[in-house]
Amino acid sequence: MKVISIGSKQIPYVHYDDQASQMHIHYFTGQTLTCSGIEPDQYRLLLQSPNRYDMIMKMTAVQPQLTRQD
Repeated sequence: MKVISIGSKQIPYVHYDDQASQMHIHYFTGQTLTCSGIEPDQYRLLLQSPNRYDMIMKMTAVQPQLTRQD
């Protein structure tokens, strides 16, 4: 599992599991949002993005398989 620093006021970091194609978004509130079906090319776009928070918002806006964990 890979950890990516986001550096926003809401999301400090995400974990990416390339074998499960899942991204776990960790919020400062303690909540975790799990996105399934995140492919390696989407992960690479997130890494290369100058604004990772905005990229996460775009990725999750069109993501039908979201699971919230409190």
